[in-house]
Amino acid sequence: MICAVLTERGLGANSNPMVPAFQHLIAALSLLLLLQTVALPQAKVLNVRYLGGSLKTKTDKDDWHNNLIILSDEIRVELKDGQKLSVDPKSVTSISYGREATRHVARWVALGILVSPIAALGLFNENVKHYVSIEYETAEQKKGGLLIQADKRNYRNLLALLRGATGREIETEKKNQKPKQPVNDDKQQ
Repeated sequence: MICAVLTERGLGANSNPMVPAFQHLIAALSLLLLLQTVALPQAKVLNVRYLGGSLKTKTDKDDWHNNLIILSDEIRVELKDGQKLSVDPKSVTSISYGREATRHVARWVALGILVSPIAALGLFNENVKHYVSIEYETAEQKKGGLLIQADKRNYRNLLALLRGATGREIETEKKNQKPKQPVNDDKQQ
């Protein structure tokens, strides 16, 4: 009779009763670790180079000791000289990466957003430098922007965090991409 009960429960002569308990323990610990990392909002601090934008600074453009902090309710830049800029992710109008990001600098110069002309150097650079531009609208309905350079080890993470916080697609230009031709309504008829 005991053999029948053990066989019904899957604990036959060749079965180890500790295996299911161990599997349950491992599953519970894995679930606990997963919930701990997902449930707590954590600030991800990324070191970036600040190349220009709405903040006027004397921070060297080659300095990586500037922090970009991306949260669901705030994007904050903390420069080495102590200046801070906080942007509401809902106010972000555009995020660009790569050569597309440096093209936005020309528009910023025209609009008077760019304070530091050092960022204009990126306009002529063909190398992959992981430039990221963030354009936003201030509470006073003025345009603002940041041009930063992400590290090659974390630029994908930075872009994913920005996309997640803002809900905006990242604008990029693929190499050898041809400009789009305007559609002519006369040819469609």
